[in-house]
Amino acid sequence: MAALVWLFIPLIASLVAALWGSWASRRRSGVGGGRDASGVRGHEAFRAAMERPARSGERRPSAPAPAPLTSPAPADG
Repeated sequence: MAALVWLFIPLIASLVAALWGSWASRRRSGVGGGRDASGVRGHEAFRAAMERPARSGERRPSAPAPAPLTSPAPADG
């Protein structure tokens, strides 16, 4: 009988973990449910802006030059 108890402990723990996992990954609706649609709209607007060519006369900023790689001077000890 004691062996069955030790077998049920991992089984019950697995069931609890499965229930918690399904609850934690559920699709939430209500207060924050509209964020998905607004995020998609924002991403589409960003992609459209990035695909649009620059207007004539407008300069795109160039990337800054990387800093030179130098090693610190050795300390005299």
